[in-house]
Amino acid sequence: MACHAQIADQVGLCMTCWGDVQFINAPICDVTGTPLPHDSDENILSIEALTDPPHYDKARAALRFNEHSRRLIHKLKYHDQQHLAPLMAKMMLRAAGDLLVAGCGDTVICSVPLYHWRYFRRRFNQADLLARQVASKGGSVYMPKLIKRIKATKTQVGLSREARQKNVKGAFEINAKWLKLARGKNIYIVDDVITTGATVNEIAGCLKAEGLGPVYILAFAKVIHQKVI
Repeated sequence: MACHAQIADQVGLCMTCWGDVQFINAPICDVTGTPLPHDSDENILSIEALTDPPHYDKARAALRFNEHSRRLIHKLKYHDQQHLAPLMAKMMLRAAGDLLVAGCGDTVICSVPLYHWRYFRRRFNQADLLARQVASKGGSVYMPKLIKRIKATKTQVGLSREARQKNVKGAFEINAKWLKLARGKNIYIVDDVITTGATVNEIAGCLKAEGLGPVYILAFAKVIHQKVI
């Protein structure tokens, strides 16, 4: 599916592509989900998590972001290949592990929303497609209107960590109509890729400010660039 090779399963990957994608496996930082370079004790944290703790409780991603995972994301995001979403969601559920209990009524799945004009231009939100599949396959409640994007932001591509944080500051709010239903639930924010985590962390901060949580992040891919212990 990623390289156009003919395979029996039209929503799968060929053997070459399976070998090219890099799954994120243990050991990982218990908070950020960043892979650690060596075997370590359970619940160990990365330097990033210790020095700059995020608003969210834990984050997990299925794959390292490289040219191969990037190709899958771009096929979904820019080439309207929405049939990839179920496969990608399966990988994400594997990454979630025991954080996401199948069929748990206390779990709410939501996605990083697009600003309205960007949504109408693209016609769909790739994070929304993934979130719907994660909720369906994981037996969880999907709550698409919990988070609202209230400010248009420029693209995060090419921005520094600090610029990304500034760019999304104040861009989201929690929909008061859904607060009661979300209260007391484990909330999962789904996105396609985590680069610095600025966007999902801003959303997590909004949720926590309303007394919601715990808040978990679940992504298809994660950019690995920081030093870890």
